[in-house]
Amino acid sequence: MNTENQDVACDACGVFMDIGSIIAEEDNVLNLPIQAQNEAAALAFFASYRERAEKRFGDSVSSETHWDSDKSELNAKLVFSCAAERIIFEMSLA
Repeated sequence: MNTENQDVACDACGVFMDIGSIIAEEDNVLNLPIQAQNEAAALAFFASYRERAEKRFGDSVSSETHWDSDKSELNAKLVFSCAAERIIFEMSLA
């Protein structure tokens, strides 16, 4: 199998960027810091995001959470099987 690298530049309003530097293959984790009164409220809020992701992408999505009681913040992650799934999911939130 041969691998060919191509430099592709995007010219928008005089700005040049390398597309490969924007979307990395390993960029499949969506970090969601959620502030709430308590851990239960934050987990309930995060559950709606997790359910939407699982509905769209099935079992390929996993999640991780960590409650920081000092900041009253839930550090939640949705882990997708690839960067494209994460990007598609983020775009669906808009």
